[in-house]
Amino acid sequence: PLSYLYLQGTSMASPHVAGVAALVINDMGGGSAGAVRTRIQQTADDLGKKGADDDYGKGRINACAAVGC
Repeated sequence: PLSYLYLQGTSMASPHVAGVAALVINDMGGGSAGAVRTRIQQTADDLGKKGADDDYGKGRINACAAVGC
């Protein structure tokens, strides 16, 4: 069956963050975990209220912005 589900939470987000982290590490030629985290957080799309909030956290991860494409 072809269908979509709306799912949320850490178990849905972590595979996406891991993939973007790999792209960032490749783009940076290495780097510490802190540097990778900072790049991902600084390039996330801010959703909801400005800044971090209970509904969207620090925003939606943006792979393209994180690696500068």
